Amino acid sequence: MEQQLSQKMQDKITFYRSMRREEARPFFEFPPLLPSVRLQYLPLDYDNYHILHELFAEEDNPFINLEFKEKEKIGIYVVDLREFAKFSPKRGAFDWLIYWEGQPIGVLHLFDLSRERANGKHKKCTIGFSIGQKFRRNGFAFEAISHQVEYIFEHFGDIERIIAYTFPNNKASIGVLKKVGFALNTKDYLSMDRYSFFEKWRAKR
Repeated sequence: MEQQLSQKMQDKITFYRSMRREEARPFFEFPPLLPSVRLQYLPLDYDNYHILHELFAEEDNPFINLEFKEKEKIGIYVVDLREFAKFSPKRGAFDWLIYWEGQPIGVLHLFDLSRERANGKHKKCTIGFSIGQKFRRNGFAFEAISHQVEYIFEHFGDIERIIAYTFPNNKASIGVLKKVGFALNTKDYLSMDRYSFFEKWRAKR
């Protein structure tokens, strides 16, 4: 598989693996994200990262991550995800491609997982999402995020709240987050006026 990757990707994989102890194990485990009502989820990996480029390369939506428009950058992103984030105690992360009726329609991100105990950093994480242009306005983002939130609270017992952020004028994403139950947080993120931050707390046990 890896011989099909770009030289930059192979070089970065070699670098990360050379810096890692042979006996090193991931700090975070990510059980399968099981299907929801209409959707299936596959881990983003070396054999499917090109799908992000196919979904978003021609997008004119200003809110889509610019990295998704360049295959090389997506490849490096996936190397960081698979070779660094899995083994980082402070920057754990994982992505899933979203499928509907056998075709890829978007991506889910989970990041900012931490084992740090100072300042409660281990008690929160961040999510993100993008849905391909042809598949918007079908409730797919709402379904996927709702399912992902349930997954996080089920499998990561330390997590007390989930953070999501978007541009203040991205009304579609803000609407989805509010529908899932995220509330605007202006207390912790006042200085970050480029984005609007939202949070969802674990239900009290």
